[in-house]
This record gives sequence, structure tokens and C-alpha cells, in this order.
Amino acid sequence: MRLKDIPKRLGYILGAQWTRDVSWTIFTILLARHSQAILGQVVLALTYGYLVKTIVDVGLNDYLSSSFARGDEHPRTLLGEVTCLKLAVLLPVLLGVWGLTQSQGYTLELSLIVLAIALGLGLDAISDSFFVLCQARGRQDVEMQIRVPAALIGIGFGIACVLFKAQPILIALYKPLESFLCLFLAARSLHRSPLKGLGLANLKDLAHKMRKGLLFTGMAVCAMFYNKINVIFLKQYGGDAEVGGYGVAWETIEGLSTLVSGALLGKVIFPLLTRLYEQDFQKFQDLCGRTAKSLWAAALPIIFLICVESDRFLTFVYGDNFSNAVTAQQLLTPCLATAFLHNLAAYAMIGMKQHRLLFFFYFSGLVVNLICCATLIPIMPLEGTALALTITKVWVAILTVSYFQIYARPMKLSEWFLLIGSGVAAFVLWYVLSPYVLREVAEFVGLIPFLALFWAWRPPAPFEREAQ
Repeated sequence: MRLKDIPKRLGYILGAQWTRDVSWTIFTILLARHSQAILGQVVLALTYGYLVKTIVDVGLNDYLSSSFARGDEHPRTLLGEVTCLKLAVLLPVLLGVWGLTQSQGYTLELSLIVLAIALGLGLDAISDSFFVLCQARGRQDVEMQIRVPAALIGIGFGIACVLFKAQPILIALYKPLESFLCLFLAARSLHRSPLKGLGLANLKDLAHKMRKGLLFTGMAVCAMFYNKINVIFLKQYGGDAEVGGYGVAWETIEGLSTLVSGALLGKVIFPLLTRLYEQDFQKFQDLCGRTAKSLWAAALPIIFLICVESDRFLTFVYGDNFSNAVTAQQLLTPCLATAFLHNLAAYAMIGMKQHRLLFFFYFSGLVVNLICCATLIPIMPLEGTALALTITKVWVAILTVSYFQIYARPMKLSEWFLLIGSGVAAFVLWYVLSPYVLREVAEFVGLIPFLALFWAWRPPAPFEREAQ
């Protein structure tokens, strides 16, 4: 694949991603204005659901992407083996979630909400294997054709339930409905079941692959736990309403992070990095450098705008009840930069087969997160929840980006100075002007250095130069 094909493939991914994101945003806004407590229950259920999805994935998606990109295995056989494994893992994990909700003293209704959404995300883990194959073959258009109708129907059902003030358990059924549709359409596009023809030899082969994938499993579990476990702490010390406040604070950050790390990096750049590292290290290095600069240039103005506009944005979109989430969202903004750069560095390390070192980085992040959750959240529940995640992500990003910079050298020293200088100039301009001019004027002037940097490092330029 040529670099000039990246925008086209990314367009397919973004088409599906944006369709779901817009639908989800409408759903979240309506639910927040309907009931902050119910929103908190859904956010808590999603936390458990993402943990279920991570465990059911068993860390094999990155392995699948690498194998499909290199052509190491017969794709349908490998897809069938992994699907079989994920189905076998799903049921006991769901039983474990039910037991955990009971041990936490949740009501029956909240436990059922958690189980329904966890089931949906567990099914997503199964269908994701098929989408990894689509991405490796450059068929992001097929992925879009499946994800878009599933998202519209599933989340549309949730929106209708909110508008008609249905019971929370009915609202929560949006997720299993969306996931069942996604899985059904994915299976249909294969024209035959990937499980057909699997035998004992395939299971032995799968056990062998599992040994290769244990590090991926460990990395995925550590990353998901340190991303989500703070919400469980917040439920204990703050309650449903505080969880809802954190949910809307994190919503914008997570949406932008997922857009870049999931759509561009995970589904387009990562397969390229894996192939280029094997074939041409110079092109691997060039792609890393151009992507890193583009991500920095895109992240910084977004972070700046969220920091200075959170107080107006959150209350305007979600209502005055969420004014307490403003500080939490501002504390979460560094997660944007770490998500962009850490994920690029992590995917590069996987492409370079530095799995053990990356696992150590992730495990250290989990330890840092548990310490932060235990010490910060009991003192200041909402702000402590945001701080715990930000500190963890910054710590892991420092480790991965430092290794990435030392080994691949994606950015020169002069470019780092330019980056830091732009940030300092933006802050100084905004801070100095704020007392003397309209708020909007100070914010716009502060944004100018970041816009200039973005223009200099804008994403299309390197792809176009490479194509010529």
C-alpha cells in the first residue's frame, strides 16, 4: 500500500467511526439531560464492559493484525481459531462480572444493566477479529458497511428509549442489539462460518498461538484496567451522579483519542509500520516521524481549546448540573497528547517486536494507577479520578515515547524545541492578554502558535510528498 492511499482508507474508518460517534453523542446528551444518575449507571456498566471486551480479546487483535499483514497464516483458519477461543472465554467472564456486581452490593437493576452492556462489548471482541482481517486486506469499506447500520439501529434504539423515558434496563439493551447486528453482518459477509472445519489439530495450533499471544493479553489487560478501574473506585466513593459527571468529562477526551489511536493508528498506520519495519527501516523511520509530528500538531490546539472552553462547553451541551465536571475535564486534557503519541510509540514497538518491554511499561502503569486511585479518589472523588488516569497515562507515555525516540528517532531535536516553543508562546499570549481583552480574543491569539505549527506539520503534506 502506498502512503497516498492512507487518506482513502482512513476515510472509510472515519465514516463508520463518526457515524457511531455522532449517534453516541446525541444519546449521551439526551441521557445526561434526562438523568445524571442513569448516565452514571451506563458509564459504570461500560467500564465493566470494556474490561470484559479486553479479557475476551485475549490480547490477540494486535497479533492477528501482524499475522494478516505479513501473510503468515491462512486467514480464514486463523480467524476461526481465534473466534472459537473468544466464544469459549465470553461465558465464564460474564459469570465473573455478575459475581463481582453482587459482591459490590449493586441493586438487581444495576447488575442487569452491567451484564447487558458487558455482553454487548464481549460480542464486539468477537466481531473485531473479522474487522482486523478487513483492515489488513485494505477493505475498510467492508468494515464501514457493517458498523454503520449496526450503530444506527443499536444506538437509535437507545435514543428512542431515552425519549420515551423507558426503564434504565431497556436503555442498556442498545449495546447488545448493536453488537448482535454487527456480529451477524460480519458472519454473513464471510459467506460461511469461520468455525466450520475446525478440529483437534486446529485447537493444538491455537494453544501454540496462545503462548505467543500471552504478552499481548497481559498488555491489553493492564492498559484496560488502568484506563477503567478508576470509575469503579469513583462509584464507591462518589456515587452514580459523580460517575455521570466523570463520564461527560471523559467523553470528549475519549472520543478524540479513539478517533486517532483507533482509526488512524490502529487500523491504518499499524499494519504499515509492521510491514515497513520488516522491509525498509528508512521508510519505517520516515513514516514514524511524519505521523508523530502530525499528531502533535493536531493534539495541541485541541488540548488548548478544551482547557479554556470547558466551563462553557460542558454546561451548554450537558446542562448546568455538570458544572462540577469542568475541572475534571481540564485535568484529563493531557490524556489527548499521551494517547496520540503513546499509541504511535506502542504500535511501533509491537512492529519492532519489543513486546516484553512494552508489557513491562504497561504493568508499571497499572501499579501507578492503583496507587493513585487508592490515594486520590477517597480525598477528592471526581478530580482524583481524573488525576489518577492522567498521571498514569503520562507515566506510560514517557516510557514508550522515550524508547521510541531513542530507537526510531522520529523527531529531531530542533523539532522538539519548535514544539515546546509553540506551547510556551501560546500559554504566554493567552495569559498576558486575558485580563485586558475579551475572552474570545485572548483565546484566539493564544491559538495562533498552535495553528502555525499545525500548518507546518499538517498531515496531508508528507503523504503527498511521498506519493510524488
